[in-house]
Amino acid sequence: MKKKISLFLGFMLVLTLLAGCGQQKTTEPPKPADSQKTITFRLGHVCQTEHPYHYASKYFADQVAEKSKGRIKIDIYPARQLGGDRDMLEMIINGSLDMGSISTCIFGGFTPLLDAYQLPFLIDSYEVLDKAIPGKASDELLKGLEAINVKGLGVYDAGMRYLVMRKSPINSLADMKGLKLRVSEAPLLVDIFNAIGASPVPMPYGEIYSALQTGVIDGIEMDLSALVVEKHFEVAKYVTESGHYTWPFALIMNKKAWDSLSAEDKKIFEEAAKATYAFNHQNIRELDAKSLAFLKEKGVQFNKLSAEAVKAFREAEKPVYEKYTKKDARIQAFVDEVNALKK
Repeated sequence: MKKKISLFLGFMLVLTLLAGCGQQKTTEPPKPADSQKTITFRLGHVCQTEHPYHYASKYFADQVAEKSKGRIKIDIYPARQLGGDRDMLEMIINGSLDMGSISTCIFGGFTPLLDAYQLPFLIDSYEVLDKAIPGKASDELLKGLEAINVKGLGVYDAGMRYLVMRKSPINSLADMKGLKLRVSEAPLLVDIFNAIGASPVPMPYGEIYSALQTGVIDGIEMDLSALVVEKHFEVAKYVTESGHYTWPFALIMNKKAWDSLSAEDKKIFEEAAKATYAFNHQNIRELDAKSLAFLKEKGVQFNKLSAEAVKAFREAEKPVYEKYTKKDARIQAFVDEVNALKK
């Protein structure tokens, strides 16, 4: 009996020792912290790689990579690879796309806030743009995007917009009457060009060239960089330097993707977005000068509206201001802030 008890106690001792050894052998080294994981986001836009949309998006992505020491990567999909502006905005809202550089006028179907940036003749020079964006009232507009499940990181610009015609230049308000003018698929732009007597034709960006070539439309309103990279100048050679507004685009992120970032990473994104403003504003100036020289070399004819013509255009657009500033107090606040900067 004693022998059996001794054997049993010995067997239990061996099991105890083995269990202890097993625990030591299976101990794993600590896992790396989440802050060391590589994170990749997708960002889409509609323009070619030689356009301000792409340059600004790439500069932002490079800044994020540098500030995160390569830990955060942003892959850019240009030239409508992921769809048009509206397609991508919807994808960002529902979370199937992380980020995008989206034309502000497209937001009108979801929120009126960003229409503030494109009210006619409000931001009428790059000097005004420098002061107005970024600014306090602009920041409030971006914050409002959270209501549609989007984080607004910044609003950048593709440059001043001009009237571009197939057959003859625009010299007066009367010249606009009945012209079939392509506009982006946005209620604001339809209202703007209806107000000055044109017949606006909403049309996707990628269909412009063929519509000009076949005479479906008489003209477009476009920035100089796009005229060059999309080759619109081949089928429309009369440019009126109307400067009726600039072409802003918002750098946005799906709200859930934004909320998934650590406080440290959010700061990196915000600092990168802020740094992109100075780059973008200088970039559009340089591209305008380069594009202007190129277009003149290609035989494109330029003219400017007289002071009297500009006054007539501005007067005709007053109903547009009345309609859109009533939609949200933050739009009126932005208009007031920009007008104060001009004084």
